Amino acid sequence: MGKKLLAVTLLLIGFVMVAPPAHAGLGFFKDLCEIVSPEHRQALDTHPVEVFVSFSPWANTSTFRAWLNGRDITGEFEPAEGGMRALVGPENGLNYRLTGTRPPGIKMNLLVTLVQGTLKKKDLDTRVFFVEYEPVKTTRDEVGVWFITGGSLYDVFDAMGYAVATDRLWQMETYRRSARGRLAEVFGSGQLGTDIFMRTIGYSNDELIAGFAALDKEARLAIQGYVDGINRRIGEIAADPAYPAQLPYEFLALGFFPEDWSVSDVLAWMSLLLRQFDCEALKDGQIKNAALLQYLNVIADNPLVAAGMFNDLRWMEDPEALTYITAAPAQATRGAAPAAIRAAPSAMALSAPGLGPIANLGNAATVMEERLNSVIENLKRINAWVKMGSYAWAISADKTADNNPIIYSGPQMGFSVPSIVLEGSIRGGGLEISGMSVPGIPGIVIGRTPHHAWSMQVGHAHTVDYYLEEPGNVALHRYETIHVAGASAVTIPVFRTSHGPLINPLPYDPGSYVPSPANPLVSWKYAHWGYEFDTIGAYLKIARAQSMDEFGEGIEDIAVSQHFCYADRDGNIAYWMSGRNPMREPLIPFSRDWRFPQGLFGISSEWDSEILIERSTDRNPPQGYYAGWNNKSSVGYPESFNNPSYTFGSFHRAHVIDDFLAVNDNLTYGEVRDLALNIATTRSLGGGGNPWAFVESYFIDAVDVDGAPQDHLDALALLASWDGHFVAGGPAQWATGTDTADAWILMDAWIDEVIRLTFDDELGGRGENRLRLFNVLLHGLAGSSSGIVNTYDWFTNLLDPSAPQTADDIIVAALDTVLADLGGQPWGENERGDITYRHDLFGPVWQTPYSERSTYAHCVEFGPWGPIAIESMFPLGESGTILIGAGGAPNFNADFFSMTPYYDNFIHREFPLFE
Repeated sequence: MGKKLLAVTLLLIGFVMVAPPAHAGLGFFKDLCEIVSPEHRQALDTHPVEVFVSFSPWANTSTFRAWLNGRDITGEFEPAEGGMRALVGPENGLNYRLTGTRPPGIKMNLLVTLVQGTLKKKDLDTRVFFVEYEPVKTTRDEVGVWFITGGSLYDVFDAMGYAVATDRLWQMETYRRSARGRLAEVFGSGQLGTDIFMRTIGYSNDELIAGFAALDKEARLAIQGYVDGINRRIGEIAADPAYPAQLPYEFLALGFFPEDWSVSDVLAWMSLLLRQFDCEALKDGQIKNAALLQYLNVIADNPLVAAGMFNDLRWMEDPEALTYITAAPAQATRGAAPAAIRAAPSAMALSAPGLGPIANLGNAATVMEERLNSVIENLKRINAWVKMGSYAWAISADKTADNNPIIYSGPQMGFSVPSIVLEGSIRGGGLEISGMSVPGIPGIVIGRTPHHAWSMQVGHAHTVDYYLEEPGNVALHRYETIHVAGASAVTIPVFRTSHGPLINPLPYDPGSYVPSPANPLVSWKYAHWGYEFDTIGAYLKIARAQSMDEFGEGIEDIAVSQHFCYADRDGNIAYWMSGRNPMREPLIPFSRDWRFPQGLFGISSEWDSEILIERSTDRNPPQGYYAGWNNKSSVGYPESFNNPSYTFGSFHRAHVIDDFLAVNDNLTYGEVRDLALNIATTRSLGGGGNPWAFVESYFIDAVDVDGAPQDHLDALALLASWDGHFVAGGPAQWATGTDTADAWILMDAWIDEVIRLTFDDELGGRGENRLRLFNVLLHGLAGSSSGIVNTYDWFTNLLDPSAPQTADDIIVAALDTVLADLGGQPWGENERGDITYRHDLFGPVWQTPYSERSTYAHCVEFGPWGPIAIESMFPLGESGTILIGAGGAPNFNADFFSMTPYYDNFIHREFPLFE
C-alpha cells in the first residue's frame, strides 16, 4: 500500500502544480475530506505549519491518513472543532528555505490525505505549499531594547531566551530558585522556610515534566526554544577562558555558576508568577476571617451582635462599588439578610472536623500569616517578590478627538533592581508583537500587535478556599530534600489531601500531631491548579488574534485572575476578567459560608474547577470607555473573600479615573496618555485616589457650625482650594516637584484619626485594612441611605464613656488632634519622597520622585490599519547585568539605567510601529 501510494503521489506532483486545488478526490473519489489549510500554493513564512482538514458526515475518520513529502504524519493530528488539526515542522518532513542562505534549501511541500467513507469510497486529496523565511536576527536600539525578526517559532523564542539571559541572568536565577524552592542552597538557612513553603505548594518535578508533555506543540516549541536560548548564553559564558569577566557579579559574590535551565524551571516560575499576580492565591483571608469572627464573639459577648459586626466588616456586595462594566445599579442590600443574622446564635457553635468546638483560630491565623509574611519578606530581600496592582483605560473612537480607539496600560509590579519588566519586539515565527515581558517567561505579557493591544490589572476571581481537614484525609505525596548553604540538607515530607497541599502545620508530622484548635490541619484548594502551564499557549493565542472572539478564546486559557482592557484597529474596545472562578453552592451566612475555611461550621462544600461561573466580559459600552484600578469587575460579581484587603465599597481609588473620563469627551492622544500622571499624583488609603470627596459634606457639616474655631474654618478653606493631588504646585510639578500639598497632609491625617477613633475601641491593633474600614465608615455616615447599612453603631465607644460617641463628635475631635499634632504651616516642603531602588547586594542604586505610578506603561492609538502611535516606559533599563570591574568594583552595563531619562521624568518613549 505504501509503495503504491508513493507512486501515485509522484505522478500527482506535476499535475497538482498546474491544476486547481484538489477538492473532490481529483474527480474519481468521493468528496469525503477537504484540506482547509494550508491553502493551495500558499507561501508561508514560518513553521510549524498548521494543517487543518474537515470531513463530510460520510467520512470514516478512523481511516484517515496523511503524508507530508512522503512521510506519514497521521499521528500528529488531533481532533479539533470542525475536523482535525496538526502542527508540522522539519521533524515531520517539512521542507523550508532560509532566504539568502547557501545552499538555498527546498521550499516546496506536498501534503496528501486519504480517508475512506461509509460505503467504502475513498477520497485522496493533495495540497502543495511553500515555506520560506528570513533567518532569525536580533538587533537592539539606543537603549538596549531588543528586536527579533525572521526565523521559525522555535527560532524567535531561542533568540528571545538568549537576549533575556544576556540582560537578566541573575534576576532569572532568583526567580527560578524561588519557584523551585532552592534559595537556601545559595543564600543559606535564612531562606529555608521559603523553600519549604514553595516545595509544599508547588508542583513536583514529575508533575512539571508531565505538564510540559501535555502542552500543545507550539507551546512546547516556544518553551524549549526559550530554554535553549538561555542555555546558549550560559554556554557562551562557560566557554570563555576568562568567564568571570562575563559572569554577573552576583554569581561570583555567592560563589556558584548557573546550571542550565530546563522546561520545568520555566513552568515552575510561570506558576509562581501567576500566583503572585492572583489576588487570592497567596492570601489567607478565610483563616483571618474565622479568627475575626471568634474575636468579635468574645468582645461582643453576644453571637447576634458579633455576626452583625462581622457582616459590617466583611460585606458580600456593595451595590455602590465602582465597576469596570457599568450597568443599572443593583438593588441596595442591608448587610446580611435579617433571617440569616437571626440564625447566627446556633451557627456560632463553631466546630471543625476532629476538633469539636473551636474556641479560637487566632493562633492558627497568626502562625499562617507570619509564615506568609516571612516568605514575602525573604523574596523582597532578593528582589524576587512581585507586587500586585495596575491601572488601565480603553477609550472608544467616539470619545477621542481623532475618532480612534486608544488604550493605556499601567501594571504596578513594584520597583525591584533590575526592574521586573523588560521590553522587546518579535516580528517572525508567525508573530508580530511588541511589549512587556518578564524574565524567565517566554512571551509578551502585555503588548500590542498590528491588530490590537491590551492591558492587564489584577482581578478578583474567588480562586482559593481553605479546608479544615481530618488526619485520615491527609496522605503523604512525596519527600523533598533541600540543600542548605553552610548546613546539612533538610528532607521534608509533602502531604496532600483531596483538596490540595496541606499547608498547616508546615512541615507536618502525623506521628506527633495532636488535633488542636491552635494548630488545625489546613489544606489549600486552588482553582488554577493544573491549568497554569496553559498560559504560555494563551499568550500565543492572544498575540495572533484577529478578532475580539479570538482574543476571548485566548483569555479562557489564562490561569490567573486579571482584568483585560482591549482596543483594536476595527474600532472596538472590550473587557474581560480572566481566571477560573468555580461555581459554588450559594453562600449561607455562618453556615455554608465562603468567607471562612470550609469545615468551620461543620459543613464542607466542594466545587469542581472545570465548572465555572459565567465569564465577566463586555464590548463597546455606551459610555465609550472601560477603566479601572483593580476595582470590581461588574455588578453582582462575587467579592474576593480570601483577600480582605481587596475591598470593593462606595470608595475606591479607581474613582479618579472614572471621574475624569465620565465628563471629558473629544480626548486627544496626549490627554489619554497623561491621565496616568494625573492619577499617579493622587494618594490615599488604597494607594491612590482622593477620598476627600466622599467625606467632604459630612466633615463640613460637623465642623462648620456657629462658633466654630478659626483654625477649623481655616482647615476647611485649605481643603476647599485643594486640587486633589498629593504633589503641591499643580500639573507643572506633578512629575518632579518635591513638595507635598498641605491640604493632602491635613486630609490624610484627619481621615486616619477619624478611622482610629471610630474603630480602635472595638478592633484595637488587629491590623484591619484602612481602606476597608474607611468604607465601613462611609456606610455609617450615610446611614439608612447607604448601599450597605451597618448593623452595629461603630461610632459609640463602650470602653470609654468620656470619648466621642457620635460621628460628628469624632470628626471634630479628630480635627483638633490633627491640627495640634501638625503645628504651623507649611507641612509639606520637600516631603514628596522618592521611590528607592535597592539591589540585594549593593543597597540603594537609584531614586525616582515618588508617585502611585505603574512599573510599565504603554499607550497605543489605533487607526484603521493598525497602531498609529505607540509609547512606553519602564524603570531603570533593559539590562540588569553587573559585571566585576577593576578592584572588584561593580561595573553596571551601559543599558542598566538607560530608561531613567524617560521614566524618572514621567516621559513616554516612542516605540516603533508595525510598518
